[in-house]
Amino acid sequence: MQDKYRLYRRSNRAQGTFYAQNCETGARESLGTKRKAEAEKLLRAKNEAAEQPAFNREMAKVYLRAQDPVFCGRTWQDVATLIDTAYEGATKKRFAKFVKSAPMGALRKIRLVDTTADDMLAVLTHERAGVSTNVQLRILHNRALDLGWLLHPALSRKAWPKLKYRKRRGIIDDEHQRILAVTERQDFRLFLELLWETGGSQTDIASLRAEDVDWQNRRIFYERVKLEHRSQGRACIAIGMKLEHILKALPSSGPLFPRLIKQSEGTRAAIFWKRRRDAKVEIGVVLHSYRYAWAERAQKAGMPEREAMAHLGHGSKAVHRAYARSADRVTLPLEHYEAIRDAKMISLNAGLEKPASEAA
Repeated sequence: MQDKYRLYRRSNRAQGTFYAQNCETGARESLGTKRKAEAEKLLRAKNEAAEQPAFNREMAKVYLRAQDPVFCGRTWQDVATLIDTAYEGATKKRFAKFVKSAPMGALRKIRLVDTTADDMLAVLTHERAGVSTNVQLRILHNRALDLGWLLHPALSRKAWPKLKYRKRRGIIDDEHQRILAVTERQDFRLFLELLWETGGSQTDIASLRAEDVDWQNRRIFYERVKLEHRSQGRACIAIGMKLEHILKALPSSGPLFPRLIKQSEGTRAAIFWKRRRDAKVEIGVVLHSYRYAWAERAQKAGMPEREAMAHLGHGSKAVHRAYARSADRVTLPLEHYEAIRDAKMISLNAGLEKPASEAA
């Protein structure tokens, strides 16, 4: 095994101080002595200290190969490939995009047994790394630990950068009306109005078909694209007067939005971005803001949380509350509930009282 350090002293200073030079990086460190014997002794100590961890690591690899021949050869790409097989739909696409991203360029080829904290931090601090990189890398790291392919965390829990999500909010009615005013295409106007009334995701609403509308029972039924592989992915929305007015203006058969259903999420988002800019609506409002807006409006209106969750397809209260967190919860005065109680008591007592004819 090659020594990590070599003895070094500037040639033009025969009586100068000796240095230990790192053979890999070229960095020099003073040994603090001008005597060659002392310098050589210090250099041996530094090389032995460097060799011991490397020697122990190589010994560990020998034992690990005996138990699992491919253990030492697994790379982060192998972990990513395994995770990818378990994903479906949009989640699969997002993860594949993360694996091929620029921050992951070097890590993909690094073997798990050789991974250091610096390798992980290089991904997290990359100029193109964002919140998604942080989240997906945690998934990749934890899956390797769960499988036993990583013997210890490559980065301690406290060393991970905190997740800093961008502030999101719902679009307000005034902004919605201003965007409608600058939207010329009738189908995109109706698309935005349907988002406002239903709170659906842009892909779910753009994928609606006339067959999803049950006029007899006044319901809209559809499978949520994001949750199509789960049992709770089916949505059911009651049709009110406003929603009926919008649906009547859409095709009576086939896709409700023939043009939009063929476009990608990015294309629809780009169209909305231009309309938002034309309407001079502040940055931060996106198509998904309609979903936040619906949750906020439902909370302000006093809709029961369970019903609002069912409408939006949220299985987690934490997720639903995150959507509605910008809304001010309005509570009715106590006298309102007391009046309801008194009215119920009067009605109950009236029902218990017997008519005079029966008493006689």
